[in-house]
Amino acid sequence: MPPVFKRYLVVVALFTLGNSSNMFLLLRARQLGVPEAQIPLLWAAVSAVAMIFSTPLSALSDRVGRVRLLAGGYVAYGFFYVGLGLIADDGVLLFALFAFYGLFMAATEGVEKALVADIAPAARRGSAFGWFNLTAGAFLLPASMVFGWLYETASPLAAFLLSGACAFLAAGLLLCWLRRERPAAGKAPG
Repeated sequence: MPPVFKRYLVVVALFTLGNSSNMFLLLRARQLGVPEAQIPLLWAAVSAVAMIFSTPLSALSDRVGRVRLLAGGYVAYGFFYVGLGLIADDGVLLFALFAFYGLFMAATEGVEKALVADIAPAARRGSAFGWFNLTAGAFLLPASMVFGWLYETASPLAAFLLSGACAFLAAGLLLCWLRRERPAAGKAPG
C-alpha cells in the first residue's frame, strides 16, 4: 500500500481510539436526567439528522474534497464529545447536541470509505478495505474499555475530553498528511 494509505490508517486508528460505544452517550443522557422513555427520542434525532444529511454531505465531498469533509466531521465529533462532557442538564441543548451528532455521522460514514477507494491502488482496493475495517475494528474495543474506565474512575468529563481530543488530533493529522496527496485514482482526496 502507498504511504498515504498507511497514514490514513493511522488517522483512522487514532480517531477510532476516541470513538467508544454509542451506549455511553445514552448513559450520559440518562445521568443528566433524561427520562428513560425519552432516551430513544435522542437516538431517533441522531438517526433522523444522519438520514436527512448523509446524501447531501456525501455529494458535498465530491465538490469540497473528502479530506476536508471528513476532517470537518471529526471536528464536529470532537465538539459534540466535549459539549456532552461539559453539559450539566437535560435541557434543549442536550437534544441539540444529539442532533449535531447526526451531522457527524452523515459527514463521515460514507466519506471514510470513499476516501479508501480514492487513495488505494485500483488493483488493491479489496485489501485496502480489509485493512481499513481491520484497523477500525481493532481499536473499537480498546476505545470503549478506556472510555468506560475513565468514566468510572475519573469522571465522565475526562472520558469525553479524551474522545474529543482524539477526534481533534485525527482531524489535524488528516489535513496535514492527506490534503496534498494525489491518490491512485487520479483525484485529489482533499
